[in-house]
This record gives sequence, C-alpha cells and structure tokens, in this order.
Amino acid sequence: MKAAYSSESSWSLATWVAYDAGLFKKYGLSVDLVLIRSAATITAALIAGETPMIQLGGNGTIQAALQGADTVNVQTLVPIIPQSLVVTADIKSPEDLRGKRLGVSRFGALSDLVIRHYLRQFGLDPAKDVTIIQVGGIPELLAAMKAGAISGGSLSPPVLSAAKKAGFKELGDFESLDYKYPAVAIATTRSFIQRQRSTALNFLRAEIEGIHAIRTQKNFAVNTLKKYMRISDPDILEEGYRYAVRFIQPRPLPTTEETRAVLEELKRPDAKPENFMDLSLMQELEKEKFFEKFK
Repeated sequence: MKAAYSSESSWSLATWVAYDAGLFKKYGLSVDLVLIRSAATITAALIAGETPMIQLGGNGTIQAALQGADTVNVQTLVPIIPQSLVVTADIKSPEDLRGKRLGVSRFGALSDLVIRHYLRQFGLDPAKDVTIIQVGGIPELLAAMKAGAISGGSLSPPVLSAAKKAGFKELGDFESLDYKYPAVAIATTRSFIQRQRSTALNFLRAEIEGIHAIRTQKNFAVNTLKKYMRISDPDILEEGYRYAVRFIQPRPLPTTEETRAVLEELKRPDAKPENFMDLSLMQELEKEKFFEKFK
C-alpha cells in the first residue's frame, strides 16, 4: 500500500522511523512511503484511495469531511501548532512586518494558518498589512529568506534551528502558544477502516512503536532525521530530535478540543467534533494493552 506524508520536519520522524526500522513490515504491511507536500493533493489522494493512510495537518481532512468526504483523523501525533514565525534581522518588532512579504508552503496549509494566527495576535491584518506568497516546503521557505525573496516564514524543527543559526529571528515562538490543534495527524477514510480494519490497526501499531523507538533508539532516530532532512549539522539535528521527543505524543489520541479549534477556524462551530475522528482504532489498541509493551 502507498502511504504519504506532507511535511519535511521533525514532526514526521515517527513515520520515517517506522518505515526505516521496518516496523510496518513487522506488522505485516508492505508500505511505499511517499512525500506529497500539498495538503489539497495529499487529501485528494486519500479520498481517491491512492494513499489510504496519510500523515498531514489534521485541518485538511476535517475540511474535506465538511465538504462530504468520509475522511477521519485516527491519531494526533502533535497536538499543538508546531511552527514558529521566523523573520529577517531587520524586523525588530511586529510593526516592522507592515508591507513585507511573508512565505507559506501553500495557501491553506498549516504554515499559512500559523502566519495568519501570529499576525492577528500582533494586531495586523493578513489581507492588508502584508503580502503572503506560496514558496514550497519548509526547507524552501528558509532558502527564500536567505535569498531575500521574503522577510519571514513559518518554520518547524529542525529547519527552525538552522534558521536561528543562520542569524534569523524567532518573532513568534510556538512553544508559548496555548492552542490545542491537530497539527500532525494520521488520517484515513471510514470506508477504508470498514474494508481494511486490520491494515489500519497495523499501520497505527507501527506508528506507535515508531514513537517509542524515537525515545529509545536515539542514534537511529537522529540518523533518520539526517537522511530525510538532508541536514548534517549535529547541533541542528540534536535540537530537531529534542523537539520530536518533547512534542510527539506517546499516546496520540485525537481530542474534541483540538478538532473544535479547526471547526471554529473554518467557521463551522455548529459541527460536532466527534464526526471528524474515529477513536475506535486507538480504543481497540488500548483494550488489547498494546501501549503497555512500550513502558
């Protein structure tokens, strides 16, 4: 089966480790892991059945479900917005952002949400006070800042660490945000769960063991991060690893609080959060005491 992920950052480490450590194979799955950076494209691939298990920002599948798709989030790996607003050295305060160009990976992607969220916190209007442009993935955002094409962007570890080391400034720190959100989720469709429940369960088993392996096999995890991020600086890799250990949940259960945050963002507070999650898979793993293997 094909499985896809949408982000090149520390937050994909559990999926990368599960793949490179052979954990999907351990649970009977032959997985072809592919990168699809666009939230819209990866969600479309899920709906079409091309990639029946995906890792992405959980807002994408919720938005698709609001439009009639049977997409559901089954795990939340990272339950906060895991990106910081990073700017060039000439930006001394939020007010200096007026009239500047800021980069996001794609409109509607998590980086776009983060930029707009920070701007509103600073009292700025994302539609009037700045120009927001699409640049590509997280590494491309940093490259655009270095080239002077943009004055800032939304970055996640370990690229965040590389940006700081290059002299850029963290204007908005994601660790200080008190905002629950399904920033990195594993999603599938209700129809796939119905047809291939055992496959979906085994995929989640591999993800959970991958999370455990991050904590217990540091050298392997750091080398995996190095491979996928194409970064060799040991300080940057160490900080990227530290963030993964700190923020990827050992028990990645989706919650109504984080789902409600997406629905409010999409101006659908009337919708029930429970309709956008399938908790039965994780509950089944809890019932079989699967997590007790990794204490």
